Formats: sequence, C-alpha cells, structure tokens
Amino acid sequence: MKRKLLLSLLLALNVVLSGQNQIRVMSYNLLNYPNNHDVNFKKIITQINPDALVVVEMISQTGINEFLNHSLSVEYSAAAVNIQASDAYGNNGNDCGFYYKSNILTLIEYKAIPARTRVISEFKLVHNITKDTLIIFGVHLKAYPEPDNQTKRLSTVNTLRTRTLQLKPTTNYIVAGDFNIFTSTEPAFLRLLDQSSPGYFYDPQNAVGDWTDNQSFAFTHTYSPSYLKSRLDMILVSKSLNEKGGADLVDYKIFGNDGNHFAKSITNGYNSWFSDISIGNALISASDHLPVYADFLFGVTTDVTAKNNNTITFELNQNYPNPFNPTTVISYQLPVRRHVQIRVFDLLGREVATLVNEEKEAGTHQSTFNTQHTSLSSGIYFYQLKAGALVLTKKMVLLR
Repeated sequence: MKRKLLLSLLLALNVVLSGQNQIRVMSYNLLNYPNNHDVNFKKIITQINPDALVVVEMISQTGINEFLNHSLSVEYSAAAVNIQASDAYGNNGNDCGFYYKSNILTLIEYKAIPARTRVISEFKLVHNITKDTLIIFGVHLKAYPEPDNQTKRLSTVNTLRTRTLQLKPTTNYIVAGDFNIFTSTEPAFLRLLDQSSPGYFYDPQNAVGDWTDNQSFAFTHTYSPSYLKSRLDMILVSKSLNEKGGADLVDYKIFGNDGNHFAKSITNGYNSWFSDISIGNALISASDHLPVYADFLFGVTTDVTAKNNNTITFELNQNYPNPFNPTTVISYQLPVRRHVQIRVFDLLGREVATLVNEEKEAGTHQSTFNTQHTSLSSGIYFYQLKAGALVLTKKMVLLR
C-alpha cells in the first residue's frame, strides 16, 4: 500500500515538474568571431546559462566549432549552419550561428532563407519533455549604404513575414539577433509588428519612439557596453507566446543594462547586474553589444479555467484624470514582488520626476503625480513603469 502511494506521489510530482518547464533563449552579437575573447564569452554565458543561443557576426566556418569548444560547456550542441562571407556592402552572407542544450531541446529542422541583407536562419526545436515546439529565426539586419539600408532591412523583414504567414496561429516563434534599427518608426520595425495580417511579432519591451540618444528608452539599450545609448539587439515574440497557454513568455532581460547607465559605461559606478566587476569588464571586452535573453515557460495549461482565472498580470493603467491639473493618479498591477520604478519624462526624453523607486508586493498599487509646486509647463508627458526587466510606458497631458 505504501509503495503504491509512493509511486502515485512520484507520478504526480513528475506531472507537475514536466508540465511546466522554463527555457532561456539568448541572443548575442559576437563582434567578428573568432576574436580571442573566449574567456570573456565563457564567463558571460556561464552567468546567463541559456538553453538556446543565437549568435551573429560569426565570420568563419571554423568559428562555429571553436566557439562551441572554447566558450560553451559540454552540454551544448551546434547547429550545422553554413557561414558565408558577405559582399562589399555587407549583404547576402550568413553570419548566424546557433547552439542549444540537447538534453533539454532537440533541433529537428534548420533552414537558411535567402534575404536582402543576410540569410534568415530558421531553427525549429522541440522541448524534450513537454513536446512543445519553438521556431527561432536568427537575423542580422545590418545593411549598407545609407539611405538604402532601410529599404534592404524592410525587404528582409517582408521575407520573414512571408514565412511566418505560412505558420499556424498557434505556432510558437521568435525572431532574435542584431536588428540595426534605431527607432520604432523605421518601416522594417513597423512591418514586424504590423497586425494587419497573421505572422506578426510583439515587442516585449513595448518601446514606441526614438530609442537612440533618448534616456527614456535607457532600459532598451544594448549598444555599446562602454557607452550605452542605442537599441540594436532584441527578441520579438509571436502572438501565441504573448498569450496564455502552451508556451508563454515570462521574462525579458538585457544582461548588464540596469537602466541607470545611459550614455556611460556599464562599469561606471554601481550596476545592479553584477557585484563582481570582472563580469562588467568581460562584457566590455568581449563585444560592443550586450546580450539579450528571454525566458519561456513550456507546458502551460490551456484549459478554460486557467484562461478565466483572476491571476494578476503586469499592467500599467491610464492615469486619471487625463488631461490633469495639477494632480493625477497612476495605478498599476504586479504579479509578483518586484523593485518598481515609476518615472516621468518630457517629450525630449528628459526625466522630470521619479514617483516610485522601491520594492512593492504583488497586487494593485497607485501613485500620485503632483505638479503644483513644479515649473512644468502644459504639454505631453510620458510615465514609465519598470518592474525588473518588464517596462510599460503611457502618455498623459498636463493642462495649466
């Protein structure tokens, strides 16, 4: 009897453990690898510990195995990609490599999709326990010369959207890499997020505006670790990953960017990402980009009960009243305890107020923005909620 009970408990525990499994997908520009920075790469990757890794700027075929053997642990396998040199304008080549933990994921298909900038690499994986599938598109949208580079990026994105249009609405897919895009208004980025047809992507950072040289978008910046003020690297996700059920996006981070190092080195003063300065130095030495990663939970229930429960989500509400004078209330929700920042920016991206900067428990909270004793003039302002790596931004109007 006791043995049967023990077996039942073990079976139930196995169902719980195998029913929900988290994997980490990382994207990193290696800055023309091989480049004699394996010690730094190994330190960085050991800290992040990804289950799948997309790399770009792999400039030689020999680099694929060299990076596997010198920068990664024995858990990883390499996809059999074909590295191809680009033309004189940096186009039409393939510099994308891919690595994965074969004890967690199985690579079942690889495709190289010809594109206007560089090849779009498609990696189809299956989770070894939950059997959920994930398609990862690796891209490097660097293109020359100006101003034709935007046209080439748009062409490549249209090629990608043609491919994602062929996928079922329930397919889990992401695109990761170095996008070389500086603003959300560039046509290529607008096309990636264009919901007028299936196969579109979501931006987990919900960043709408000009990212470069803009402090209000400091949380998005990946370039460069020694002078951080541009967003180039990112991971965008499919509709199915952005919604409850099957596989879900649960977190998104830029390793080394704590949001407080705009236009300066990530090692300038305190950085919440590392107490060991050698990690910051490794990030600066290894590449002129910071790595980006996202966590996904596989095996998430899709039944009606789960979809209709009252679970608190990460949410930033519209301020009330809006327009306002002199005070307005900002409310927000947290699914878990997090360190929270609520900051207000003007149209030029200058911070004009910090309303919250402290730990908050899970639940619903509110903060009051009082402009009575300030010199702020009438106009449009942005308020931004940052909780961990999650960021939401909304617009409000002050009328004096």
